[in-house]
Amino acid sequence: MEKQHPYEEPFLLALLLLSLASLLWLFGQFLPALLFALLLAISSYSLYQRLQRQAKLSANAAAGIMTSLVFLLVILPITYLLAEGGRMGAELITQSQHWLNTRPAGTLAALEHNIITSLPLTESLQTNLEHSIREQLPTLIEKTRAAGLWLASNLFSGIASFTGFMAIALFSLFFFYRDGQQFIRRIVTLSPLTNHLDYFLLNRFAHLSTVLTISVLGIALLQGMVFALLMFILGMPWLFLGLAYAVASFIPIVGGFLVWGSVALYFMAFDAPELAIITAAYSALLIGFGIDNLLRPLMIQKLNGLNQHGDGNPVLDHTWITLLSTFAGLLHFGIMGLVFGPMLAAMAITVFDVYEHKHRHQLDYS
Repeated sequence: MEKQHPYEEPFLLALLLLSLASLLWLFGQFLPALLFALLLAISSYSLYQRLQRQAKLSANAAAGIMTSLVFLLVILPITYLLAEGGRMGAELITQSQHWLNTRPAGTLAALEHNIITSLPLTESLQTNLEHSIREQLPTLIEKTRAAGLWLASNLFSGIASFTGFMAIALFSLFFFYRDGQQFIRRIVTLSPLTNHLDYFLLNRFAHLSTVLTISVLGIALLQGMVFALLMFILGMPWLFLGLAYAVASFIPIVGGFLVWGSVALYFMAFDAPELAIITAAYSALLIGFGIDNLLRPLMIQKLNGLNQHGDGNPVLDHTWITLLSTFAGLLHFGIMGLVFGPMLAAMAITVFDVYEHKHRHQLDYS
């Protein structure tokens, strides 16, 4: 038997921690994209296995097909939404700049005078307000132009960052599909837990991630399709608005309102109150109440029924955890919290389940 030096184990543990810290530092910029790809891979890995088994494909071919499907169904629509939104934003900024640059002398002053005189103010207050605005008008115009340029530059830099993020996520997703089994075996081998608990933890986390992801993503896609149908009937840009609604609906409670409320205001501004009422009623009742409040819990319960284990406990005990984890992730991490929130919730619930499973004979269930 090989002799073990007294400090060998602590030194090896220190090297292990140092290695983990170094990897986190090295890949820190890529971590959001890697986690996003990991969540997509976990949620759809059963489809990858089924495709590979039934079509008798190689691991590379099946991973390539699944990655392409994710690109077409998830990433391409979001890319179109950002590109179209960027184009509209750039066009609006350009038109605003052109309008400011081509106004004859005195036009803005006349416009400002008409607005102020329409306000319910005394004549002296109107005079003082008009005088103050006229003094600050050149500065306001210059700041408006600078703000337009700043918005344009940040808009295009955001699109470029998103493109890089998705490229890394897609690249990683392919290898998560192809080498998923090797990753799992490696984790199980190195884990200090028994293999039974390792597989219990991994299976539990996979099921939880599937429930959280499908319930959020599936409801978002359905809401976007239903809203796009109304926009198509009303002659609006249905594809853009439907995708915008689907993406915004990831934000709990107020997400969909940001889109349909803006459309309703647009109809009100162009003297079409009946269309605004139809949009508000259709979105609030059919989409908001019907799909979000009724269909979402049914979908989660159905997924729970499909993902039960031998202990009889559903993988997701509370419907509200889906909305709560998404909203909390959004508050803590920004837009990426839509992914990190449900993922962290799934990890925490998984650890609780593993602890309960390991000590089930010692816990009091009376």
